[in-house]
Parts: sequence; structure tokens; C-alpha cells
Amino acid sequence: MNIHQIQMAYDQRQDRIMLRLSTREQTEFRFWLTRRFVKRLWGLLLKMLEQDESFRSLSEEARRALLGMQHETFVEEGDFSKAYENTARDMPLGPEPVLLATAKGKVDAKGNQTLSLHPASGQGIDLGLNSKLLHMVVKLLRDAVSRSDWDIRITLLSGAEQFAATTPATPRTLN
Repeated sequence: MNIHQIQMAYDQRQDRIMLRLSTREQTEFRFWLTRRFVKRLWGLLLKMLEQDESFRSLSEEARRALLGMQHETFVEEGDFSKAYENTARDMPLGPEPVLLATAKGKVDAKGNQTLSLHPASGQGIDLGLNSKLLHMVVKLLRDAVSRSDWDIRITLLSGAEQFAATTPATPRTLN
């Protein structure tokens, strides 16, 4: 499958992010990403970013700096100005978005990465991602989450620091 375009957009009515992916073979796949799923997916995407050979021998601080620079470089090369093309396409999974439940990342012997996205039951997709495309997916997801009202901000930091509340939590009182 040769990816043509990817779009991630927050749908306020559904309180989900819709992922649309079109291929050069004129097919389109549509998926729903819930807040819970995005939190799990984000950790996986960070691990996939750090699979790069150049990160292995670096300290945590150096890894973060290199990852940030690499991300900025790839994002600058991307073309985010074009609107998603709404042309008629074959939809092998149907016209309604599929609710995603699992995501897995794999690296083959050549270092190529595959992101597998699947619902609880039924068919999903496996996306082959080079480093540049992986960084583009990360940017699209960050942008979609920033437009949501989920009160989270996802960052390129690892561990517990990757999710930060956008507003301070107010103390709750139970009477």
C-alpha cells in the first residue's frame, strides 16, 4: 500500500479523532481514535521514533535533543498545506470509520517499521512507515489532540512526562 494522504481531525460531536488515510491505488481507510486509544498510541509512537539506530548509545538528554531536532527537520520537509482530497475511492473497510482498539509496532530485519492498527474484532491495516512518515504521523496526531477538548497535551518526552494537563487540575471535594 502506497500512502497518498493522511488526515487526522477532531470531531467534537463524536469526541474522537478521525484518521483518514488514502492510497495511490485509490483506496481510503477511516478510523476513530478515542482519547484512551490516543494515550496508548502515543507511547507506542514514541518508542517507534526511538528505534532509530542513532539513538541507541545516547543518554536520555541527548536522545531527547536529537529526537526534537530530527522531528523539526522532517516536519519542515512535509507539505501540510494541501487539503485532503475528497474524491471517490474504494473503501475496503466500509464508509463508516472503524473504532480502533489495538496498535502494535514492529521492526523488520532491515529496520523498516510497521504500525498495525486494528479494531477489537475485524480487519485493520498495517502501515509501513519510514522515519519521515512516522514523524509526519506524530505531528498530525499532536495537532489533532491540540484541537480537541481533552485537556491533554502530548509531547515528545518519554515516560510519565509525555502527557501534561493543559489546565491545572482543580481539587475535588466529596460531600
